Amino acid sequence: MAGSARLSGAPVVQPHPPIDVLVNAVGSWATVRVQQPFEALQCGGWDVRIHEPPLDLNRAIRRHSLVIWQRPVPESWAAWRHIVQGIRRRQSLLLLEWDDHPQLFPPEVQQRLQTCDHAQLRMAHALHCSCPALARALNSFHRHALVVENGIAPLPPLRLDKHQPQQPSRVFLGNLNRLEEHRLLLPALQRWLVEDPQLTLVCAGTTGLEGLLPHNRIEQHPLLAYGAYRQLLASCQLALLPLQRGAAQACKTPIKWLEAAAESTAVVAGPELYGPWLAGQRNGLWASSVEQVVPLARQLAGDPGLRQQLVRSAHRAAQDHALEQQLAWREELYRHIWRLRHALDRQLLERWPELEQP
Repeated sequence: MAGSARLSGAPVVQPHPPIDVLVNAVGSWATVRVQQPFEALQCGGWDVRIHEPPLDLNRAIRRHSLVIWQRPVPESWAAWRHIVQGIRRRQSLLLLEWDDHPQLFPPEVQQRLQTCDHAQLRMAHALHCSCPALARALNSFHRHALVVENGIAPLPPLRLDKHQPQQPSRVFLGNLNRLEEHRLLLPALQRWLVEDPQLTLVCAGTTGLEGLLPHNRIEQHPLLAYGAYRQLLASCQLALLPLQRGAAQACKTPIKWLEAAAESTAVVAGPELYGPWLAGQRNGLWASSVEQVVPLARQLAGDPGLRQQLVRSAHRAAQDHALEQQLAWREELYRHIWRLRHALDRQLLERWPELEQP
């Protein structure tokens, strides 16, 4: 994809722009952020095409389309400039989808981002972010950081039967990339497993606790497809959501709490991020430190009445964040951005005039 051209010429008459979604990393983590919302737009009559690796950009990107590219990591600044020139040549608009703080990526990915000086975050028409805190953090790279928050789907009916007294406790632990937080839970988890023979710790993916807890008390699962993950979460009464304080951690989204709320699973979460979402501990218990997560979970495991109260409130709160509730707003946002495409392209060229070079 080479060459350059201003977004000009006769306008394309259509109710909304065609969308080309480029998925850089396929996995269950992309289901909520990419697959579900754009498949919902397809069902609503939008012309959306979702492309997965290996990506052939010449085939994937159409003329006059809204390109939404999930987490690309270019080989170099020059390589990314070449790609953006090709997108502009098609008179298309590039939104760079980014859903985590750059400091929280694995070290090898951080190194690649630094090598190309975060070219993909700097050289795009706008960023497409998952929460306001992340948008503010990424404003140092780009002035236009749109907030498109995650929606929860599906949202099953409230289920209180698993919170009846005398049921063995199933506690879920399956947070991606929180190995340090999980290790801080280890001493308290070891004590709990010794003192409660009916406790089962249900783990999904890599937790960092492998081999450190009695294997006969751990129900270990690999990283699961999204539907299977939600079923596993639904089989548990409690979910542990530890997250250390920090500016980068504050840029995460509460999707884990929303998923637990949807599955009528009570949570202990914190200290970062979750406090406001738990609404004064009406929608879950907030931990003032990571070390407090397990003691609070033990309290909650022994109080089925409190669990029922929390999950009832959380389930009701989650309905306001259902994906279907957000679709109309998302549709209008994409229409609005498309109407501004000429102004956004002029601003892109003002920042990076070399994009007009062949």
